[in-house]
Amino acid sequence: MTRIKNRFKLDSVLKWSGPIHSLVILFLLMGSKAFAQEPGEIEKVEIEIIKNREVSVPQANRNFEKVPPRPAEPIKPQITYQFSTISFNAPDFNPAIRPLKLKTEPISKIYGNYVSAGLANYGFPSPYAEAYITNKRNKNYYYGAKFYHRSFAKGPVDNGNSASGNTEFRLFGKAIGNGVAIGGFVDYDNTVSHFYGYKPGSNPSSSSIRQSYDVISFGAEIENTKASDFKYTLKSGYSNLTDHYSATESEFYLGLPLEYKTGKDSRVIFNFDYQFMARKDSKVSLNPRHIVRVKPAYQFSPLDELTLKIGANVAYENDTIGKQKGLHVYPNLRGDYNFSSSVSVYAGLTGDVDKVSLHSLSRENNWVNSNINIYNTNRALEFFGGLQGKIEGGFSFGLGASIASLKNLYFYQADTGNLNQAKFNVVYDNGSTQRTNLFGELGFVKSKFKLNLRADSWLYSSAIANQVVTEKGIVANFASGALMRPSYRFTVSSSYNIVEKFLFEVDFITQGGIKALDIEKTAAKLVTLSPAADLNLRANYFVSKQATVFINCNNVLSSNYQLYYNYPVRGFQVLLGASWNF
Repeated sequence: MTRIKNRFKLDSVLKWSGPIHSLVILFLLMGSKAFAQEPGEIEKVEIEIIKNREVSVPQANRNFEKVPPRPAEPIKPQITYQFSTISFNAPDFNPAIRPLKLKTEPISKIYGNYVSAGLANYGFPSPYAEAYITNKRNKNYYYGAKFYHRSFAKGPVDNGNSASGNTEFRLFGKAIGNGVAIGGFVDYDNTVSHFYGYKPGSNPSSSSIRQSYDVISFGAEIENTKASDFKYTLKSGYSNLTDHYSATESEFYLGLPLEYKTGKDSRVIFNFDYQFMARKDSKVSLNPRHIVRVKPAYQFSPLDELTLKIGANVAYENDTIGKQKGLHVYPNLRGDYNFSSSVSVYAGLTGDVDKVSLHSLSRENNWVNSNINIYNTNRALEFFGGLQGKIEGGFSFGLGASIASLKNLYFYQADTGNLNQAKFNVVYDNGSTQRTNLFGELGFVKSKFKLNLRADSWLYSSAIANQVVTEKGIVANFASGALMRPSYRFTVSSSYNIVEKFLFEVDFITQGGIKALDIEKTAAKLVTLSPAADLNLRANYFVSKQATVFINCNNVLSSNYQLYYNYPVRGFQVLLGASWNF
């Protein structure tokens, strides 16, 4: 509905249903009023138009009809097809494919050369120097040289009378072919010490108690490098030792270990070695000594996780101590069983001839006497066994024991000829000594921290009472004492790397139960040395990948302990130095 209003005034309201009728009536009314009114007067009119009508349209019907298809008309003229063979030869397509290549990572630089030097207390100069010179990466050969020197101008007793030093120079090399590798070395080693174990107040000159050992050695080896079931290595070497008191000893060694793999878990092992020793001294000239050993064995796995080795050790020697026979036959048995991938147990029964020479004795004890008797040790029978494994968290462990029956076991005894006890003779147990060793070890590795602990205990017992008769007629009995050998030892070794720049190392060792024979004018008694405790510290600062500065502190506890009777060690020692890799 629509309403329209204007300013005209009407007396009535017209209501129509159609628009045309409404307009006609409107004009008629307007015309009649216009004639009746006075000129110039316009009345107010109000018109109201009301529309109230709907328009309706009927729904249309739609018809959908398909358009009929148009009739086909034949094509004129009719189309014909003609097929013909076309010969087409295309040239070969050789695309230039360039595969994507990863950029080769640069090989990390290695430093095959090493130089280190420093100075220590206990007199000036007390230098330290060490150097390694080797070639860089090469798959066909390597060679190099080593130099080492460490000396002290004075020691714990009477300054220069206990000075010592060690110098070594070594050349080595190896050529590796497709099937064979050949290597060799030449070595010179010099050790200087003094017999400072004399009684206080003797005051001998430094030159009169000086001792030195010069060892020149060289050797060669050849082995197969091609992967095969058969492996061999032929080794040979010669060494000559001379000391300050006209003693000389020559050693020759020849070894041939062989191994042939007969199956996945089985192999035949055959080891052969020959050793020759000839020694002369100012008063002693002994016949050459020989040791020939043959060790055949067969290793196999009869069960999963079980490995067995069955063999024998056959040895021949010409030592003439006591009633010792020259030919020895020992068992060579061993078994390993893996309880899991981290825990295993092992046990074995064996025996052998352990070579003893002036070479080995002088490396063990610098203060052995001249003109001493030297014989090999017959390890008649030895049983060993243990348990080893790893634990989650970086722990590893080992427990074990060995029991050995030893003939001709040697001990050190202070010299009884001059009563100054500064030199040591070598004495032997004419009977059979039983040695029992119990040990345990624990290791831990976590990130940059490493720790290793080991404890050993030894028990010696002899079937007969050993007697030592001095030149003065003094008799000493030591039925259960192993002279100059410890009854226990405990070691700790650890290292910790901080922020890749600092490396700290701590070593601690303690041992005790060492017995010695104290010879007096009219009697001899067995004494036990005080326990030894040695704490060593080392700190390294890596200035760069090539440069390092370090400080070594040895015997931090400044313990004046003795490992050999009347021979105290140096107290607190400090070494300052630097290393360079290039």
